[in-house]
Amino acid sequence: MRPNRLKATLREGRRAVGVLLTLQSAELVELFGHLGYDFVFLDAQHGGLTVETARDLIRAAELTGMTPLVRVPRNDPSVILEYLDVGAAGIIVPNIATRAAAAAAVQAIKYPPRGTRGASTLSRAAFYGVTQSAADYLRRANEETLFVPLLEDREVLDVLPDVVGVDGVDVVLIGPADLALSMGIPGGWSDPRVQAEVDRIARAARAAGRPAMIVALDPEDGRRLIDRGFQALLVPSGPVIAQAARSFLDALRA
Repeated sequence: MRPNRLKATLREGRRAVGVLLTLQSAELVELFGHLGYDFVFLDAQHGGLTVETARDLIRAAELTGMTPLVRVPRNDPSVILEYLDVGAAGIIVPNIATRAAAAAAVQAIKYPPRGTRGASTLSRAAFYGVTQSAADYLRRANEETLFVPLLEDREVLDVLPDVVGVDGVDVVLIGPADLALSMGIPGGWSDPRVQAEVDRIARAARAAGRPAMIVALDPEDGRRLIDRGFQALLVPSGPVIAQAARSFLDALRA
């Protein structure tokens, strides 16, 4: 089990910047890794990411020193297990809105006695059982694997301390777009009412000793989010590439 560099970075109070991969390409993962990004968000909920595809993207992240996180499609132990066994260093679980849901995800991610994850000490994540004993791998996996609940539902606002305080929560990820929809504010990412709740979630996370993570829409937005106390930021790869390519094209056609 590899040391989780993202977990160490956040524990030390340092800022982390990751790329939210919207184009499923191992070469693109490598590119962002070589640029110096700290981690990569691989999307199996909206990005069409299969376990087999994830395996290669995770390899690319490891090659360049990035921590690979996978957003699973649902809070299901069997699904979570598949992505962990191919090497995900952290699991992002969507739609966490209750303490019970957060606790169930922790159970799925951790091996006994902390959880109920099925043991596979010959998996890719365990280096196929050739570099450490089974006991060492199981212990290290429990220590190093990150759990990142995605808070994006109106329901969670009423129970924030209970959810972010669950033992095993490492980082709190906020989803403003879905939060706005659940609040009845379509397209209201920037609506002051939504942003007020975003700040309230972030404060609850920090009060529980958990760093908060969110998407930065552009560098200026990222600087504002840092000032608001966010320790981990996500940069969406597709819009960044599209903007750079469009600017280049516009300049050449001017």
